[in-house]
Amino acid sequence: MSSLRFAARACCSALVLGLAVASGAPLPESADVSSWLTRMQQAAEQRSYLGTLAIASGGVVSSSRVSHHVDGRQRYERVEMLDGAQPKERVRHNDIVYTLWPRDRLAVHERLDAVAGFPSLPTSAQRAHESYELRHQGRARVAGREVDVLLLSPRDPLRFAQRLWADRESGLLLRADVLASGGEVLESAAFSDVAIDSPKAARAQVNPRKKLDGYRVVQPPTRHVALDSQGWMLTRPVPGFELISCVQRSLEGTVSANGPMVLQSVFSDGLTHVSVFIEPYDENRHVPVSTSSGAAHVSMARRGQWWLTIVGEVPMQTIAQFEAMLQRKP
Repeated sequence: MSSLRFAARACCSALVLGLAVASGAPLPESADVSSWLTRMQQAAEQRSYLGTLAIASGGVVSSSRVSHHVDGRQRYERVEMLDGAQPKERVRHNDIVYTLWPRDRLAVHERLDAVAGFPSLPTSAQRAHESYELRHQGRARVAGREVDVLLLSPRDPLRFAQRLWADRESGLLLRADVLASGGEVLESAAFSDVAIDSPKAARAQVNPRKKLDGYRVVQPPTRHVALDSQGWMLTRPVPGFELISCVQRSLEGTVSANGPMVLQSVFSDGLTHVSVFIEPYDENRHVPVSTSSGAAHVSMARRGQWWLTIVGEVPMQTIAQFEAMLQRKP
């Protein structure tokens, strides 16, 4: 009888939790990793917001103005870079993205990338409980809004801890810090100001086609492929990571389908990404290097007639595992 009572209580709790996530209501502090991250991801995709975003990494701070508007099934986004040598803007309608360089009157037309940008999370966020433990650390304020503070600690040394600040009312991620094993902040992304569900987000959008008047539009060729169909494989999976995207695209600066191509594979553990780029080796361009900046670690190395670039906001030992496991198919 007691076991039936326990099962009924567990089912009821799961139902209440699911309704809270679906409705956007605040989650209980005892909610699991998947529920918290699902709510954040839903807010990033389904709510309209407008704000100023600052990212600090490796001693460099960059800022941008972000507006995201939802109209039924339509998603519009505009990101204006506020720093850098020249103006740059990204305009998105659903999965179509234009990156604009106003000074050069150049626009690059691409499909939405698999690597999620703040405040979005990877599409595999529901898997994060396999690699992270969650602890609710109380409440605070970010950009004048009340937030829940969550610490996600890695279950192994292959990933960094992350501290997340989620808007209590909407679930939108307002700040994220990547933490080293000693607790120091390696990288931080945060809204300094934000308006959620504001009509200003709609007014900030522009029609991408009208924005392109006077621009030279280029569309680098891309196609989705299977990693093994291109002759590559991981001899063993890197623990916690799964392949979420594999795309073949032209090398930077080329738009010809007959030109050199690079293969980009994206792996995710539900909270962070590792990207693996494979291209033909060129002795005039390629120099082996391993380096880091903030939370990002990079390894570039030759593999026979191929050149591998592996980058991700993970420890260098994780990058090294991907490099060791990646092999040509026999």
